[in-house]
Amino acid sequence: MSYGRIVASAVLGMFLLFFVAADLVLFGILPLNSVVVTILPLAGLVLGAVLGVMARKRQSASQPAAQANAQPVG
Repeated sequence: MSYGRIVASAVLGMFLLFFVAADLVLFGILPLNSVVVTILPLAGLVLGAVLGVMARKRQSASQPAAQANAQPVG
């Protein structure tokens, strides 16, 4: 069982919400010493992992149906 998609989506989620937090600080909406600046990347890590698990389950559920519908060539 490969966990590459889960790890990749977790890292991408972390970076996405890290940059959202950085934008909020740079635009002056949040102060730099706010707890939200720390929580957003961690929430992105968790949310990205959850989305990676959901994508993995959807992919594994659709593969048997695709294999059953495949017809041999020739």
